[in-house]
Amino acid sequence: MKKFFLLVISAFLVIVAVSGLLLNKTQAVPVGVCPPLVPEYTVHLPDSERCDSFYKCDNSGPVFFACPAGLYFNPELEVCDWPQNVDCRTP
Repeated sequence: MKKFFLLVISAFLVIVAVSGLLLNKTQAVPVGVCPPLVPEYTVHLPDSERCDSFYKCDNSGPVFFACPAGLYFNPELEVCDWPQNVDCRTP
């Protein structure tokens, strides 16, 4: 009985670990790394998987933001912009 219990617990831990890895792969991440903070300037990074969102660098790291409906993030201007003004390629 003890071996069966250990087998069930081990299987559960493997399932939890694999699920965590799969979930982390599907979550979008910013393109690039947040630089050291400069109080006078805010850095915005494009999302690696979506054209309509971006990350704002903060003390705690990158923070996710979505552009208003119909707009894409323009990494050159670091603002949400009309899709025709943005060259966005996602995987």
